[in-house]
Amino acid sequence: MAPSRLSLFIAAPIVLVSVMALGLGVALQADRLDDTTRAIEESRLRFTLDDLRERFEARMALGLPLKALPDAAAALERELRRDPDIVFISVIDNAAAPVFGAGAGGTDPPALLRQAAARDWLLREPGFVTLGARLSRPGGVPAGTLLLRHATQRQAGAVAMVARELTLATVCAVLLTTFCIVVGVDLLVRRMDGTLARMNAALGLPHSGDGAAALVDDVNQTAASALHDLAAARDTLAPGAR
Repeated sequence: MAPSRLSLFIAAPIVLVSVMALGLGVALQADRLDDTTRAIEESRLRFTLDDLRERFEARMALGLPLKALPDAAAALERELRRDPDIVFISVIDNAAAPVFGAGAGGTDPPALLRQAAARDWLLREPGFVTLGARLSRPGGVPAGTLLLRHATQRQAGAVAMVARELTLATVCAVLLTTFCIVVGVDLLVRRMDGTLARMNAALGLPHSGDGAAALVDDVNQTAASALHDLAAARDTLAPGAR
């Protein structure tokens, strides 16, 4: 049995508010998931740089210059093999000249080198994140900078996949919610109409299947009758009407 127009009219704003609330909830959850996964990934990369810096600075504390650090290049290569999303990892000196490097880094962009004044820094770009860690000799004398550039496409793809799953679940929830609301409101309206029918029967009034429609019809009939009587009275009082 199809729902009445009154049921649809009542259910429409409820469904609209529900859709807006569910959509907003999905958008907020997807954004929160993106922020959380990004923070976890950046924390992991920072831990990698801190571990390398601790080892390099321990060697320099023994008096070794930066360019003579043993196994420095091998350590960078190990980190590159451990994480396939690392684009490049390198060590530059205070003059921004490459000392050690692994990956397809090439010449470091000036935007990265301008960050080298800070001990720890991070630069986000579309599809990439670059972290820097300054190396210091004993006494806090700057010796160079560790650079790590990491691709974020895989992380963005994972978040997008979760967002798609959430969107699909939201669509299913909206359809189910809409069905339940429309059916529930329609049952309520039919029950009210049944109650009105019993009241009309008890009062000896004619039964109407739709109380709202019956009320509108009664108003229309009354207005039409009043207009007819007014027109008759006007014709009667008009000059020359005998």
